[in-house]
Amino acid sequence: MKRKRLLFIGGTMGVGKTTLGKYLVDQKLENAAFLDGDWCWYMRPWVFSDENKKMEINNIQFLLNGYLHHSTFETVVFCMGHGSATDH
Repeated sequence: MKRKRLLFIGGTMGVGKTTLGKYLVDQKLENAAFLDGDWCWYMRPWVFSDENKKMEINNIQFLLNGYLHHSTFETVVFCMGHGSATDH
């Protein structure tokens, strides 16, 4: 398998992680995919529990592995805000 690049973008809410990630994929990188970690945590009702933390981590691992093993993508850009399950 060809070597892949995984770019992490972290920061607090509103700092521009999603904007930067989309910009990189849309304008600067070839054969790239964007994954917003907040998608794996967006739910209603939002409950911060051990079960939900485990689910978020499992979802992120599953999605990242899918992108990283896909033959088209050379780079995966992943953004995650502070306060997610991965911080605890």
